[in-house]
Amino acid sequence: MSGSPSSLYRVRQLVDHDGAIVTEVSEEAASNSGYALPKEVHNAKVRLGGIDSFWLATNVKSSKFSSPKPTIPALFPSISSTSALIGRAKSASGLDFTSPFSEIAKGAKIEGITFGAAVRVPIAIAPGSGGHERLIADLIKGRLSVDIRNTVDAIEVRPGVYMISGFVRDSSGHYGLAPGTRLRAAPTVQVSGYVGTTRLSSGVLVFGAEVRWTEPVLMDLRSEAEILSSAESWLERIKKAVSYSTTGGSRDVAEIFRGVAAAAVSAEERYDLESAVSVLSGRQDLLTILPDLLARHEPWQARMREFEIEEHDRLRSDIRTKFEVEAQQESERIAELRQQIMDAEGRLAVISHREVLLRNETEKHDDLLKEKIAEAARTIAGSSLDVTQKLRGEIELLKDELSKALASHVAEEGSSSAPHAPVEEVVTARPDAVALPKATDEQRSNVMHRLAESTGLTEGQLFALLLQSTEVVPVLVGNGSTGIAADIVNAFGGESSPVLFCDPTRISFADLVVDERSGFARSIEIANFNPDMLVPVALCGLTNGPCEYWLPQLVEMRRIGRLPPNLAFIASAGVDGLRVSVPKSVMRFLFPISVSRTDLTDPVEYAGSWPRFTADAKRVPDAIKVLRAKSVEPGLIGRMADTLSRAPVTADLIEIASTLMSEQHWAAALRDGDDHELIRYFQNLEN
Repeated sequence: MSGSPSSLYRVRQLVDHDGAIVTEVSEEAASNSGYALPKEVHNAKVRLGGIDSFWLATNVKSSKFSSPKPTIPALFPSISSTSALIGRAKSASGLDFTSPFSEIAKGAKIEGITFGAAVRVPIAIAPGSGGHERLIADLIKGRLSVDIRNTVDAIEVRPGVYMISGFVRDSSGHYGLAPGTRLRAAPTVQVSGYVGTTRLSSGVLVFGAEVRWTEPVLMDLRSEAEILSSAESWLERIKKAVSYSTTGGSRDVAEIFRGVAAAAVSAEERYDLESAVSVLSGRQDLLTILPDLLARHEPWQARMREFEIEEHDRLRSDIRTKFEVEAQQESERIAELRQQIMDAEGRLAVISHREVLLRNETEKHDDLLKEKIAEAARTIAGSSLDVTQKLRGEIELLKDELSKALASHVAEEGSSSAPHAPVEEVVTARPDAVALPKATDEQRSNVMHRLAESTGLTEGQLFALLLQSTEVVPVLVGNGSTGIAADIVNAFGGESSPVLFCDPTRISFADLVVDERSGFARSIEIANFNPDMLVPVALCGLTNGPCEYWLPQLVEMRRIGRLPPNLAFIASAGVDGLRVSVPKSVMRFLFPISVSRTDLTDPVEYAGSWPRFTADAKRVPDAIKVLRAKSVEPGLIGRMADTLSRAPVTADLIEIASTLMSEQHWAAALRDGDDHELIRYFQNLEN
């Protein structure tokens, strides 16, 4: 095995058929004579590349031939051992191999190798000791040459900048600019990405891999001195053109001709101007570097310090003078203000004296008015007493006449109890069936705002709770949930709304109705008498007793109309203490909402009852539009859209829909048996 896994080789000679003699290119060989030990490879692809083509080979393996260790530092084997191989190469290729390579091939055998893969890499002409300016001068004269038979792929005209077109090679091997290539606008490219390079002593630059070039960019190949010199001539030409254009009076034909020539610019000259602008744009402004240069100059710094001291003294003197002037002006202003204050104090004393006089007069008028008011009150009281006495007398006469009429009617009918029965019926009929006062829009808005502040719920959550209270049973879960439920019911229903505290003794619907202290039976009568008004009912501590015996009955009887549909149930669940687990068959009637309140707050005063929410078909499309943005299950869109359409016009449908989405997650958890953060308040209560 010889060479590295990826090595660079140069074709030096061709042999018969598909063979070629190559040398390995390395930094060490490039820095010395440019030659290395020859190797023979049979590869048609390498042979077609021609002499002085460069190849990047991988998986390089030695063949059956081996190269003995040379006894002297010779680069190639002896002529006697390789004459037959070189003869075959000459006869096969028909080329002349009388080169320094052939002359120094002495003292070793040619080693045979094979390539696993060979990729031809591009080469370029690099500048020699003369630099890029010498290289460009030779290229312009057509005398740029390099010791290599093959045509190069690029010419390095600037560090990292190459020409891959716009040059030709003549028969003598010299390179020059191609016809039509402009020196001021030559196409140049750069290497895209990083590609390693090897510089040979012959002036050849070999790339370590295939190269991707950037898009061509036009560049002026002249030196900066030439470009600036041409720019100076252009300044003279511009001055001449301006002078010709501004000269008045008659001019001869020659002057007109010179003016036109100075003002006109050809395409080639335009590139000259662009080059000058490009060079100047890359330079640094003199004014920006002068401060840095002066900062390092000690005499200049000493002068600057002296100047600063003088300026400080001058500024201090100016400031002192200005301060004295301003102090004098302020003193005069203070004296003027002091005089104004003295005048104001004199006017204030006069006003205070007038105020005392006015207060005395006011007290006199008050006493006089009080006497007149008392006299008027006595007069009115006497007249009112007379009127009241007359009215009482008329009422007594009316009672006597009514008694006489009733007595005569009893005598005619023969029954003494008949006249009193209708009166008793009118007085005692349905004492609980009262008309509920209706709250105004302003009162409802105020109550909703105050409830949101005291309960910690948003107005959207409160609206969602009211809308669901007539369909299912919203349950408030968390610290202080019982107080929050009582506050909500009291704010919306007042005295007409009962507050039921559940316990293990209430195991049936009858137990709830017969409890006179809760007032549940009275609320049912009020709801029947006011079908268009909401009558909230608080069920506090739902998990403190076996609610499965009466809660489904309340919901189903309300649904079929056996209970008033305007009864709005709002419940709360306990978070600690002795609790009873709720079956899943009952949990489907619940709509849990998480709350938390640790401080006792003043209850929101009852300002009037709320009307029952009714569906509005015109708002259903808007509700569906809001729900589609919330990823609602298709089976629930209809029912939830009907619920949203019953919301007041002033309510935020988007916030209400977000609250109703929690009902969807609750129903899905019960249906699919998934976990839900609030299930632990209704089941597994031992934790």
